[in-house]
Amino acid sequence: MSDHMRAVREAPRRYSPSVAEERRRLVGQIATAMEASSVIRDPNSRQLLLQELGHALGGALGYRELGLLRAQIVELVTVCVDRPGGLRCLVECLELLEPGSKQTVAVLRLADEWQVVELFSDYDVAWLRGLLSTLEVTRELRRFVAETRAAPAPPWCETAWDLFAHLASANAHGEVPPWLALLERLAPVVPQASLPRVRELTTQMAKDWGVADQVDGSAQDAPAVTGTAYLLIQFEKYGGDDDTYILSHWYQWASPVWQPIRGEDRHVPYAGLEAAVDQVVNETERRWADQAGAVTIEFVLPWQLMNEPVDTWRKELGSRMPSPLTTEYPLVIRSLERIRASQWHRVWRGRWQGLADRGGERKLVHCAASHQADVQLEATLKREKAVAVLVLSESPTTDSVGERQLLVGLRSGVPAIVWHRHSPSTEDLCQTVASMVGDQASGAGVRDLPNRTAQLRQLAWSEDPKGLDQHLGHGFVILFDDPDRQPGGAVSVERDRRKVLA
Repeated sequence: MSDHMRAVREAPRRYSPSVAEERRRLVGQIATAMEASSVIRDPNSRQLLLQELGHALGGALGYRELGLLRAQIVELVTVCVDRPGGLRCLVECLELLEPGSKQTVAVLRLADEWQVVELFSDYDVAWLRGLLSTLEVTRELRRFVAETRAAPAPPWCETAWDLFAHLASANAHGEVPPWLALLERLAPVVPQASLPRVRELTTQMAKDWGVADQVDGSAQDAPAVTGTAYLLIQFEKYGGDDDTYILSHWYQWASPVWQPIRGEDRHVPYAGLEAAVDQVVNETERRWADQAGAVTIEFVLPWQLMNEPVDTWRKELGSRMPSPLTTEYPLVIRSLERIRASQWHRVWRGRWQGLADRGGERKLVHCAASHQADVQLEATLKREKAVAVLVLSESPTTDSVGERQLLVGLRSGVPAIVWHRHSPSTEDLCQTVASMVGDQASGAGVRDLPNRTAQLRQLAWSEDPKGLDQHLGHGFVILFDDPDRQPGGAVSVERDRRKVLA
């Protein structure tokens, strides 16, 4: 026997009687689940599993080869349970070799339960498993978990106990742990007879974790979240392919904390972008079928698509009567370049935060003259730091004055940039934008520009239903960038881009 194995055998972990009982139960259930695994039953696959597990744990397992398969599995599980983080490593290695199988999911569930046993060894939570196992996971609970962790709950979390055990591995120091927030959320729906015990446990845990001042022990119903839900759809070129784009999207129902969930990426040819967006919108609407409230769509566009007429795109293309997205949603575009260019973010945040300033006379809207571009416009914007809306003198087509004005506006941190795709009277456009912003001393009008733009476009479709561009609302483009609501931040987005291209 090696020195390492001897040390493991001679210094076993000590457990209280109640924890030891839970340990025996879980070891037996995990062994039963693994016994049906094809990876375990095949000697070569089992050897690969042990090899990967050894790498994950950083050394020898202290594991004995036994003649009976069941005894061998119990030995392996016991070694992993008794080593900190060992059972989680076993699950991850099993998932690598047999992803998504019934056996892997079962072991995942049981590994989460062991995390509960270890984390709450000083508490009596055995009764909690029986109680929470009777509560089904609702869409509201899944949304709550997604917003708490910025990641959706696994599909195999079918009961509140599954969610609680899953969140037990996501403890957070200095703030309310997600599993404790879940207990608070569940208190109003547990049976009345169990409510005092749930409240007592929640209060004690909050005190022990040092977050008692952040937890309301009364466990009242959580207030309904109000606000705007967002669907962000991003395009970027796929490598050197001139015709293919990576379509990424993020979504979040109304919440005061911006923690969007990322959807699955798609590789789409230029000609198929509108159809792909239709699919994403329909998928998101089905996901939010049990919600009620406003939704805003934001297109994050690269420079080469900045003047793409996404405001004319339609939904339900497969139906007999597709309808423009703008008749239902406030729709804005955003700059992928600005999101990626972190060196521009300081001035961008400064102008956005300046919208909250109510003091003094301020000029929030600047209408660029046809001769005003490059350094002259940049100097003007730097002098007029309160400007939050820039109206271009013309559409930013390739190598145009409007294109240079757009670049200056982005680089100068102006959060809202407006132009008209069909170049109507600049004076009319500026007057319209000024009326939409309203009180020049208040930033509230700027923040409401997406909604005011939606109203203008809806009026255009009602008065000019054939979209013949006779109404200012047809071709009205607004770039609206909130620096606090980015797809993932410049660093995260760049990392995701490299991952997709790899």
